[in-house]
Amino acid sequence: AFSVVSKLLSQRKLDLLDELVSAEVLQVLKEKISLLPDSHRDALAADIDAIMYTTEGDVRICYDDDGRKFVSILMRFWYLNGANLPDEVPGETKVFQIVFGDESTKEKRHLLTANYEFQREFTEGAKPDWTITRIEHPRLLE
Repeated sequence: AFSVVSKLLSQRKLDLLDELVSAEVLQVLKEKISLLPDSHRDALAADIDAIMYTTEGDVRICYDDDGRKFVSILMRFWYLNGANLPDEVPGETKVFQIVFGDESTKEKRHLLTANYEFQREFTEGAKPDWTITRIEHPRLLE
């Protein structure tokens, strides 16, 4: 889900996120994405093969006032991306240079992070669908 959503964000195909992302988050994303430079927009895309590490940041079970039960899982992702970002992006993890072939051909990759929170209702009879309720790409979507 992270790879699919991040690519759709990068391509500005926000209309395809209606069933995957909460309405509140989608509204904020529409505003932020329209203001992004192309290099930052390109850096949002995380190819599934470029995801280096994932970990859960927080798992919560909550109930609303009507007694409905929800589970939220905050996932953190580290991924490599070849977008043309400046080397001095503040707070970014170290820039790696990967050499393919000879020394004259270097391909620069950035190790970037993203936080996505997934929520699902576990009340009996509720649809078993997960919804993304938070999307953070530090230094890119701010």
